[in-house]
Amino acid sequence: MLFWVTLFADLIAMAITLWGAFYLFARGFRSWITLRAVIVLLLLSIFFFGAYNNLFTQVPGTAALRAVMLILGLETWYSLTYRLMSQTSRRRLRSMATVVYLLGGVTALSLLVVPNAFIDEQGNALFVAHMRLSFPYILYGTFQLVIVISILYNLLAEERIGLTRQGKYFLVASFFPVFAISSGIIGLAVTPQLPRVIPDILTFSGMFLLGISVARHQTLIERRTTIQDLPVSLFTVLGMAGLYAYLALRWNIPLDHIGAVVAFAVLTHSGYDLAREYLERMRMRSENAFRRQLSPLESQSPGAEEVQARLQETLVLLCNTLSAASGLIAIRRGDDFLVVASRGSLSIGFRIPASLVLCEDTSRTENYQLPRIIWISPAFEGQKQIAVVGIGKSKVKLEYSAGDLDLLAEVAGKVGTFVSMSDLRSGRAEQIQRLVTEVEVKDSELGSLADEMMATISTRPDADFVKTVEDGLRHYSDYIALGQSPLADWAGIKAESHVERGKHLQTFLGEAMESFRPKGPRPPEPLPRVWYSYVVLHDAYVEGVPNREIMARLYISEGTFNRTRRNALRALARSLIERGKPLVQAV
Repeated sequence: MLFWVTLFADLIAMAITLWGAFYLFARGFRSWITLRAVIVLLLLSIFFFGAYNNLFTQVPGTAALRAVMLILGLETWYSLTYRLMSQTSRRRLRSMATVVYLLGGVTALSLLVVPNAFIDEQGNALFVAHMRLSFPYILYGTFQLVIVISILYNLLAEERIGLTRQGKYFLVASFFPVFAISSGIIGLAVTPQLPRVIPDILTFSGMFLLGISVARHQTLIERRTTIQDLPVSLFTVLGMAGLYAYLALRWNIPLDHIGAVVAFAVLTHSGYDLAREYLERMRMRSENAFRRQLSPLESQSPGAEEVQARLQETLVLLCNTLSAASGLIAIRRGDDFLVVASRGSLSIGFRIPASLVLCEDTSRTENYQLPRIIWISPAFEGQKQIAVVGIGKSKVKLEYSAGDLDLLAEVAGKVGTFVSMSDLRSGRAEQIQRLVTEVEVKDSELGSLADEMMATISTRPDADFVKTVEDGLRHYSDYIALGQSPLADWAGIKAESHVERGKHLQTFLGEAMESFRPKGPRPPEPLPRVWYSYVVLHDAYVEGVPNREIMARLYISEGTFNRTRRNALRALARSLIERGKPLVQAV
């Protein structure tokens, strides 16, 4: 019975730690915290693979090698908790870290060079390997005690990372190796023998929780993965590995080879996932490189030709981002819509009857008079539609996703604002020439709007983060709720109380919203379109103005208001990501 429990424990632990290493590396590349967790999980997967094989063949000296794997894994774990600390604390504890690393290196070296550091390895497959009460044993036990105390010190002293909302998961994960090491030190020299499965399960539990903690860190802090992605990937890969193991047993493959079969299954599927993630990042990098190749657009004195050039560039960028085969941008001129930008569709200058493109929201259309256009999204000024953006079929997939259509709607809104500003400027040419200051303001706003259209396509915050930002705005005046919100964790705001965290987060959100405010005093109603995003956010969430009153101030319908609010929330989320975490933290 003990044999089968130990076998299954080692096999499952090996598979999960190996999968976790590849999963975290694929989702968290370039994150130093994640890379440390990857190293820990890889070392532990080697440890458990050796422990599984040891059940069938006990080779003298392998116990020392497994012990070295544990030493390296614990040192990397310590390095991870050390990395979580602030730069000031790391600088102050640098000498302590050096001592820990040196002690681990000396301990590993002593286990490898001292002959027979572990005794009675032959025939001992189910119990903790014994050591003589010698120098290697004293050094090994001392290292384990020091490393455990150091890990807990990093989490509980200085900034007390282990007591924060996110750090508590790292703290809970660290308690398991404490218990495993305590039992292991006793089992190394004390009889009766201690079943090896006990420290193995404790060690695996700690490592698995460490992986979960890092995944949460990626999700809530670095936003490199999603909570739903982890269990789906885990059960898929382990399910396939289990199927491989079952087929291997049915084909009479020896039991001592099943560990290699499972490891191979996890490696192949995790390797495929890693390659897919790499190719996806390469695609995104190539798109970003394409955007950087676009020459900076001039924002001074834009005429009709420059407005058309900017809209054409926006359309090309949108089609490349969505992999759309064709597209167009048309602006209202009288009773028709004039095509001012096109790619693989109607020619520039073509007039589209208004009845073909008038709509309340992003809509699917199939009309022979709009060749190669299947989705259109309107842009409004007040209750009047002033522009429309359309795209054709995707070159890489059958249907566009909801996120793709959200991006189309957001770009259409930016196009509407840009067209509104350009029309306003051209309609007041003589007045602007007399008022130099107003010229500079309008030109600056127009240039920033063109840049904002490009940024809208380049940076796409995920829906979960947009909801997090919206929830923070709903509690804008409630310091306690703000201090406890996930947005405060994302911003990394630290304070003595939730109230202080809420105050700092409110300031952070307020500054981001103020960046949307156009220059100059607020004009009389009806407000120009360039004020829409700021007014919708500020009046609704800061002043608490009812939606109906905001609609009346802007002279817009409920559908246009909801669309404008969605676009403004996505723009605010994107602005927070671009601004980064606030530099000033509460102490």
